[in-house]
Amino acid sequence: MLYFAYGSNLDPEQMRERCPNHVVVGLASLQEYRIGFPRFSNRWGGGTAGIQLAHGKVMWGVLYELTDDDLAKLDEYEGFIVDGDQHNAHDREHVTLELVRPDDGSIPRKVRAWAYVARPAHPAAPSRRYLDCILAGARHHRLPEEYIAELTLIETAEATGPPGTDPASPEPPAEP
Repeated sequence: MLYFAYGSNLDPEQMRERCPNHVVVGLASLQEYRIGFPRFSNRWGGGTAGIQLAHGKVMWGVLYELTDDDLAKLDEYEGFIVDGDQHNAHDREHVTLELVRPDDGSIPRKVRAWAYVARPAHPAAPSRRYLDCILAGARHHRLPEEYIAELTLIETAEATGPPGTDPASPEPPAEP
């Protein structure tokens, strides 16, 4: 089945770990949406990517073909339990995309694919580490330069967590 990645799942190493059988289908755009950061993640120390309605904007990402096993693993990583479950961190929804650069050389076309849509919970700026992960994936897949330039302008937050867990954080004071 087809899956649209636009956040940290653009990172090829992360996708190899999470979905070892995935296949890159090509570069895709989601019209009238933009990337936002509607959900705080302790793991990343800041906001994580989500799809946000935005008239006149275009959101870019990569279209993957996933096996059923890969989708089940990704559901677990993304906090998707089942449609309508109140405990979902993300909902899995169909989106209509423009497949603008198919890797198989076929013609560009509209396709329907699954995308994870974050349920807002403590919106926050992304951590530098998280945004760098998105940027690395965007560059790897050769998303449009103007889109990558927009991503580089996103303000980041300092990673949060217990003192000493973030390399930029000072060490906790020694016990007396």
